[in-house]
Amino acid sequence: MACNASAAASSSPNTLLCLFWIFLSLISGSAQLAIEKERKALLNVKNGLSIAHGELSSWSGDDCRTWERVQCHNITSHVVKLDLSNLGGSTPIKSEVISSLPDLEHLTYLDLSWNNFGGAPIPGFLGSLTQLEHLDLSQAGFSGRISHQLGNLSKLLHLALNHNSMEGEIPETVVHLRNLQFLDLSHNSISGQIPESIGNLKCLQALLLSFNNIEGVMPKSIGNLSKMSVLDLSNNRMVGAIPGTIGNLTALQNLNLSGNQITGHIPNSVGNLQQLEQLSLSDNLISGSLPSSLGDLCNLSRIHLLNNRIAGELAEFFEQLSKCRNDDMRLSLILQGNEIGGPLPIHMDKLQRLFKLDLGSNSLSGSIPTSLGKLSRLMSLNLSSNYLVGGLTEAHFANLTSLLTMDLSHNHLSINVSSGWLPPFHANVIAMRSCNLGPRFPPWLQNQTRLHSLDISNNGISDFFPEWFWNLCMPLMALNASGNHMRGVLPISLECFKNVAVFDLSHNNLGGLIPRMLHVSLYLDLSHNSFSGPIPESLFGGGPRVMLLSNNSLSKTVPSSICVPPLRLMELNNNSLSGALPNCWSKSPQLAILDFSSNELSGGIPPTLGFLTMLESLHLNNNNFSGRIPLTLQGCSSLLVMDLSFNELSDDIPSWDGGSLKSLRVLSLRSNKLSGEIPLELSLIPSLQVLDLACNKLSGSLPSGFGNFSSMATGQNGKELAQFHTRVPGERSFYYHENITIIAKGLQLTYSNSLWLVTSIDLSNNKLSGEIPEELTNLHGLRFLNLSWNHFSGSMPYEIGLIGQLESLDLSKNNLSGGIPSSISALYSLSILNLSYNNLIGRIPMGNQLLTFTNLSYMGNPRLCGEPLQIKCPGDNPTIDRVTEEERMHEDDKYGGICCVAIMIFETKERRASWSSAVFFLSLYDRWIVYQNLFSSAPDLLQA
Repeated sequence: MACNASAAASSSPNTLLCLFWIFLSLISGSAQLAIEKERKALLNVKNGLSIAHGELSSWSGDDCRTWERVQCHNITSHVVKLDLSNLGGSTPIKSEVISSLPDLEHLTYLDLSWNNFGGAPIPGFLGSLTQLEHLDLSQAGFSGRISHQLGNLSKLLHLALNHNSMEGEIPETVVHLRNLQFLDLSHNSISGQIPESIGNLKCLQALLLSFNNIEGVMPKSIGNLSKMSVLDLSNNRMVGAIPGTIGNLTALQNLNLSGNQITGHIPNSVGNLQQLEQLSLSDNLISGSLPSSLGDLCNLSRIHLLNNRIAGELAEFFEQLSKCRNDDMRLSLILQGNEIGGPLPIHMDKLQRLFKLDLGSNSLSGSIPTSLGKLSRLMSLNLSSNYLVGGLTEAHFANLTSLLTMDLSHNHLSINVSSGWLPPFHANVIAMRSCNLGPRFPPWLQNQTRLHSLDISNNGISDFFPEWFWNLCMPLMALNASGNHMRGVLPISLECFKNVAVFDLSHNNLGGLIPRMLHVSLYLDLSHNSFSGPIPESLFGGGPRVMLLSNNSLSKTVPSSICVPPLRLMELNNNSLSGALPNCWSKSPQLAILDFSSNELSGGIPPTLGFLTMLESLHLNNNNFSGRIPLTLQGCSSLLVMDLSFNELSDDIPSWDGGSLKSLRVLSLRSNKLSGEIPLELSLIPSLQVLDLACNKLSGSLPSGFGNFSSMATGQNGKELAQFHTRVPGERSFYYHENITIIAKGLQLTYSNSLWLVTSIDLSNNKLSGEIPEELTNLHGLRFLNLSWNHFSGSMPYEIGLIGQLESLDLSKNNLSGGIPSSISALYSLSILNLSYNNLIGRIPMGNQLLTFTNLSYMGNPRLCGEPLQIKCPGDNPTIDRVTEEERMHEDDKYGGICCVAIMIFETKERRASWSSAVFFLSLYDRWIVYQNLFSSAPDLLQA
C-alpha cells in the first residue's frame, strides 16, 4: 500500500493531464457553477466571522483566487486550501459559521486552529470533505467525543486535534485512516486504551497522545509502525511494561513515555533504535538496571530517566556510552531520583560529550573521582542527595570551565582547596547544602560574580560575612545561608542587591538592625536570629510574597507599609512588637498566612482583616489585644485556623455566619474575658475539629447543635493532611506547616504535621450550665473533651461510649448527678478520666480501660461505690484481706504513729478546710505513700 495517495495519483502526470484536457470542454459549464457555489460558501463563512472582517477584507469580487487565506487549484480554480487559523481570538466562534464548508468539496487542506469554538463538538459534516489530506483543529475550543465521521477522510495524511477538551476513547474509525502520517491528540481528556489496531497505521510517522487520561498497557502492535520517528505517550495513566516490539521502530528519533505508571525493565530491544536521539522515560515505576544496549545508541543527545526505580551501577553503562566517537554531539544524562548505587565511574572523562549530568537523589557511594574535573564541556552537574564521601580538591574542578550549574548538596563531602584558589568557572547556580564547608566562609566564592543562586545552608559556618561578599552586588540573586552559626551584623544597606528573589539567613546568630533592602520579590527569611530594633519600611518596597521574621528581638510598632501587596505569608511571631496592629489589610487581598503571635501588641483587632478572603491561617494569640472580636472576620471565607487565645478580648463571641466560615477547622479563643452565651452559629461550622473556648466567662447552656461537627463525627484520615499544609503560590513552592498548641490530658501539646489527627472540644473554666447535650455522642471521632469547672447539671450522656476514639474525658468540678453510664466502658482508647467533684451516685462501671483508673478519677462523689473506691456497694461480699493478721499488726506498729499524727493534723481547726479532702485518699495499702507526698509537699505540717 502506498503511504502517500497524492503522490501515487501524480505518478503519471502526463496521462492525467491529457485526460483532463479531453474532458475540460465537457465540464467547463458545470465547473463555473461549482466555483460560484464555493465563492458563496466562503462569503457565508466571512459573514459569520464579524470579528475577522479586517483580516478577510480581501474576500470580495468574483475571483476568489486572489483572496487571502484561500488557495485555488491552478487549473480548475477550485478551492483546495483554506487557512482560518487564529481568527476568533478569545471570542467564541459558533459552529454554524463553518456549516457551509461542505460546499468546498475539493478542499485538501483545512486549518481552523487557534480559534475559540466555545466548547462545541467537532462538526460531523467535516467528514464529508473526502478530499482532505490536512486537517488542523488544534487549540480551537472544541469539546466532546472525537467524531467517528472523521473516519470517512480516507485520504487524510495530517490530523491535529491537540489542545482541546476532547474526551472519550479514540474511535476505531480514526485508527482506520490507513494513509495517516501525523496524528496529534495531545492535551485533551481522552480516556480508555490505545486500540490494538493502532498497528494498522503503517504510514504513521508521528503519534502524539501526551497529556490525556489514557490507561492500560502499550499495545504490542505499536511495533508495526516501522516508519515512526516521533512517539509521545507522556503524562497519561498507562501501566504495564514497555513491549519488546518497541525495538522494531528503527526509524524512531524521539520516544517519550514519561509521566505514566509504567513498570518492568527497559527492554534490551531499545538497542535496535539506532536513529534514537531523545529518550524520556521519567516519572514512572521502571525498575531493573540500565541495559548495556542503551549505551550503543550513539545518536542519543538526551537520556531522561529521572524518578523511577532503576537500580544497579553506572560503570558498564558509562563504558558503553563512551565508545561512541561522535564527540561533537552533546549528551544530557538525567538519572535523578532512582536507586542507582555503587561508586561513580573512575574514568568519567571518557564521556567528553556530557554537557548535563544529573545523578541526584540516588544511592551513590564512595568518593568523587578526579576525572570529573576533565569534563570541559560540562555545563550542569547534580550529585546531590547521595552518600558520596571524601574531599574535593582543586583537581576535581580543574577543567570545568563551562560549568554554569553545580549541586553537591546533602552528601558527606568537604572542600579541600588552598585559601587563594579561585574556580575556573563562573557559575550561575551553586548549591552546596550540608557539605561541611565551615567553619570559615568559603573564600573561593570571591570570583563568582555571575551567581543567580547560592545555597550554602547547613554547613557549620561560624564566620562573619566578609565585606567582599556584599560588594558583589549580584543581580537576580537567590541566597540561602540558613542553618549555620553566622555571627555579626549585616551592612546598613543592601540596596545594591537588586531584584533579589530569595534571601534566607534564618537560623543563625546574626544581630543588630535589619538592613535596608530593595526588591526582595519572592522570599525573605531572617527568622531565628537576634535582629533587634524596628521593622524597616524598605523591606516592603519590592513586594515580597513570603516574609518570615519570627523569633528575633524586633520591637516598636508594626509599620503600615506591611499591607503592601502581593504579600501572601507573614510571620512575625515571637518578637517584642508593641502598639496597635495597622488597620490596612484591605490592601493585601492575596494574604494566606498571618502570624503575629507571642508579641506585646495591644488595642483592638483590625476590622479590615475581614477583607482577607484568601486568608487560611490567622494567629494573634499571646498578645494584649482587647475589645470585641470583629464580626468582619466572617469575611475570611478561606480560613482554616483562627487562634486568638491568651489576650484580653471581651464581650460576646460574634455570631459569625457558619456558611461564611465553612472551611474553619481550628478555633481557639482560650484565656480571654469573653462573656455571654456560646452562639448557636458556631455549631453551623461543620468542619470544626478543634474548638477551644476555655478560661473565659461564658454562661448559658451548651447548644445541642454541637453534635453536628462532621469533622469530629468520623475519624480523621490522611486525605485531610493537605488541609493543613498550606501552599503559598508563587515562583517558588513554599509549604507552611500549621502549628497549634492545645491543652489535653493535663499537658500542653503542640501539633504540626499530625494536626489533621486532632479532634478536641475544651470549654473548661467557664460558667456554663444546663445539661450536657446527648447530641455530643454523635462525635464518634472526638479525641479530647473537657467540660470541667463549669456548672453543668443533670446526668452524663447515656450513650457516651459511642465516642469511640475518646482519649481524654474531663467532666470534673460540675454539678452532674445520676449514675455513670455503663457505656463508658466501651471507650477503649481512654487514657485520662476525671469525673471528680460532682454528685454522681451508684456503682462505678468496670471493664476495659476503666480498670486502669484510680480513685482520683472519682473523688468528691461521696455517693459513688465500687472499685477502685474503698466504699463498697450494697450487696457486695466482704473483701478478703490480702495480708495476714500478723502482717497487719506489724504494719500498724510501723505506721500507726504516723497515721495518728496525720489524723490529728487533719482534724485541727486551722487545717480542716485545706486538708479534709486528703483523708478520702487514705487506704490500708497505700497510706504511707500518701503521707510521704503530703509531708514532702507541705513540710510545715510536721512543725504544726
